[in-house]
Amino acid sequence: MTSPEIGQTNMEFAMRFEQVKSLFTEVLHMYNVSSCQCAFPRFRQIVGIDCNDTGDSFKCYDTDLLITMAKDCFDIAESSLKDEVTNEKWICKKCGSTYEYGWSDFSIYVERQKLKLTGLKTVLIGLPTIKPIPLYLGLSGHSYPSREEITSVSFDEFKKYITEQ
Repeated sequence: MTSPEIGQTNMEFAMRFEQVKSLFTEVLHMYNVSSCQCAFPRFRQIVGIDCNDTGDSFKCYDTDLLITMAKDCFDIAESSLKDEVTNEKWICKKCGSTYEYGWSDFSIYVERQKLKLTGLKTVLIGLPTIKPIPLYLGLSGHSYPSREEITSVSFDEFKKYITEQ
């Protein structure tokens, strides 16, 4: 997997990060013009990547960035913090779909965010998801899922996937 620790400098990763940040700004606008982010399975797939699902210990940079950028699309209904673990209920401001947001700190090197759909309240209009999940920024951590679950792709391939082309 591509990460700032494996095969690229901090400067290269910073440039990739800014590329994806700009892309996510465009994508979130696209989602909200058509409906909202909840109507797009690929949005939910990327924000829902969670190392607990595979039994590994990693952070997904694409997931973290998209959750952070999409946070303004949600109201926070409930929140709790216990032992470096945050759990919140997020509600879409447009459609009312509900999500479970989580953040936890596994080690000094690995912390992760997740956003899992718990109640869909909109009609799906986006394209279906695929596996392996294409990522551009990649993963960092102690152990990773197989390449049948998640794979690194070029920026153009990632853009095509997340913009529904």
